[in-house]
Amino acid sequence: MQKLQNLHSHSLYCDGALTLEEMVIAAINKGCDSFGFSGHSYAPFDLKYCMSLENTHRYIKEVTELKEKYSSKIELFLGIEQEYHADAAPSGFDFIIGAVHFIKKGDALVCIDGGPRGQQEEVDEHYGGDHLALVEGYYETIADVARKTGSDFIAHYDLVAKYNFDGTLFDLNHKRYVTAALDAMDEILKSCNVFEVNTGAMYRYKKKEPSPSLFLLKELRQRGGEVILSSDSHDAESICYKFDEIREMLKACGFNYAKQLTSSGFVDVAL
Repeated sequence: MQKLQNLHSHSLYCDGALTLEEMVIAAINKGCDSFGFSGHSYAPFDLKYCMSLENTHRYIKEVTELKEKYSSKIELFLGIEQEYHADAAPSGFDFIIGAVHFIKKGDALVCIDGGPRGQQEEVDEHYGGDHLALVEGYYETIADVARKTGSDFIAHYDLVAKYNFDGTLFDLNHKRYVTAALDAMDEILKSCNVFEVNTGAMYRYKKKEPSPSLFLLKELRQRGGEVILSSDSHDAESICYKFDEIREMLKACGFNYAKQLTSSGFVDVAL
């Protein structure tokens, strides 16, 4: 039986809008059977959006306390969204999400997730206006994210295309894009088989497809990859956003099940 679960969420400890407890209450009100927190791991180069070292320990303590407080109403999991270039996180998490928001270009850290204008400025400054060069750098980095972070699943795989509304930044059908995305997918699958299907940009920007895109999901299915549903929630309304629609999309791509986390580990749940 399909139970309602989202493991990718954020609170005031990083770039979310609500406290941990407010998110728990929102998840219960949404009908979630279980819910996970995945605060952005400490990264000294991104203190605006990531947890500080001090707050990381506070976050762990508070989630642990909330697990006990709400144990009769919802099962809670302690996770972290581990940034590729960040230091290793403390141990003891129930799950780790591997993510890339920054890539290196020489000595510079280039931000991938800074909005369409911000991404274009990074391309102009570091790649001489060649947007596909940034794309290739992103996929070269995320190809190594599972090995580097020890992740249980991969966050928003095609994040580099998040702001590419109607192909305004680069051509998603260009051979360089397709080659970079599929080569990285093949590399990741050597050490991590699960990719999240993230509806965050569908909620915030009304995009028609999740991350990864339908094209990449079909390629993932052909390669034997697996999926887990995620809403990448930063507020109450986004929790489990359009999961019913996503299940139908995944069935159309050939998937029969999605992963869910239990107290005994990850299990397959029919779509």
